Amino acid sequence: MTDIAPARPPRSASVFFANLIALVGGLGAAVLVAVQRDAPWVKSLAYPPIVPCALTFVLLALIEWILRRRGRLAPTELARTRLRETDYLRVRYRLSGFLATLALVAFAYWLFPEYHGTFYDPYWHLLKTLAPLLVLVPFYFIWADARVRDPEDEYVVFGKLLAGRRADLDGAAIRRHLLAWTVKGYFLPLMAVYLNDQVNRLGQLYMGGGWAAFYHFDGLFNFSYTTDLLFCVIGYAATVRLFDSHIRSVEPTMLGWVVALICYQPFYSVIGQFYLQYGGSVDWVGWLARAPLLRDLWGTLIVALSISYGLATVAFGLRFSNLTHRGILTDGPYRVTKHPAYVSKNLSWWLISVPFVVSSDWPTTIRHCALLLLLNTVYFLRARTEEWHLSRDPGYVAYALWMNEHSALRIFGQLIPALRYRAPPQGRH
Repeated sequence: MTDIAPARPPRSASVFFANLIALVGGLGAAVLVAVQRDAPWVKSLAYPPIVPCALTFVLLALIEWILRRRGRLAPTELARTRLRETDYLRVRYRLSGFLATLALVAFAYWLFPEYHGTFYDPYWHLLKTLAPLLVLVPFYFIWADARVRDPEDEYVVFGKLLAGRRADLDGAAIRRHLLAWTVKGYFLPLMAVYLNDQVNRLGQLYMGGGWAAFYHFDGLFNFSYTTDLLFCVIGYAATVRLFDSHIRSVEPTMLGWVVALICYQPFYSVIGQFYLQYGGSVDWVGWLARAPLLRDLWGTLIVALSISYGLATVAFGLRFSNLTHRGILTDGPYRVTKHPAYVSKNLSWWLISVPFVVSSDWPTTIRHCALLLLLNTVYFLRARTEEWHLSRDPGYVAYALWMNEHSALRIFGQLIPALRYRAPPQGRH
């Protein structure tokens, strides 16, 4: 492949401005649930965040449908009209593959002790809330079979495997299918629990300080993470070809999986405590207590970075997911840098933990800085492995090369050539 940048970036899989419209509705619903948490209608919900999730999802799907009809987004893999007659045998394979997949995920939850206890109770409540939608699955499969451009999808292949039809087995499709559901089965429980906690925190802030609390540092900080988690839950739950939000491919390398998983529970509780404990005894608010103007500017920058982090997730629309390719983003924060979430998050850690401030002695301060640099390196590796994975798509290669010349942070690539993106050689992806 050539390293010549295209004249313009490829079309984004999601329109950032449209996602912002859905975000406003979703955050409004999250605030409503938070401030009404003691109301009977909220208490009657098994999983209260389902309200902002459902509203955000509906808005995203509706806006994307409108944009797709107007040619602003690429067509989905489902044609508007029938491409063939429905093959009911294939529908049975697809349905059996889907149900067997759910059974495998349920078995994993039963098998691993991590999923026992009360921590994941909000997730079980979410599944209970979504369970009635399963009755629609057979009808959707029947409708989609006549319209999907490639009818031999992963569920069909997996269903054929279960039926003993190994002669036409597609091993790559089955591997992709099982890895994709591993990603969903691992991350969706975490995000569902965190979103539930975040909405509860918003309610506690409101009860403690009224509407003014939402404009306080803690309120804005929590708002940004509510934004992030809202789109995370939707992204992991809504992997459907109908919305062009399905998983195209899954991270193919062990390194990519390792550097991603160690950033999340339960792995990070061990890694963070025993290996990457970079925080000292200095609090940034106390450190800047004698300079209130600088303290306020410092806090404003932290909030700005946390909001940037949340908006980087909003840019995905229906498509957020770790370790997967679900469409190339070239809009919103992804016009600033290829990795807006990682840049924002890692910079905010330096501002929040201030490890460079001497707390007891210089060796301890240097050690804290070195540990945070190690954590930054983990995220650098996450960025690199994601680029290697996405570079299998020519659209990402074109986008990354365009960003070499047009990114707001391109000066760093000019100063440090190792940071510039290079297209993989032809045939090596």
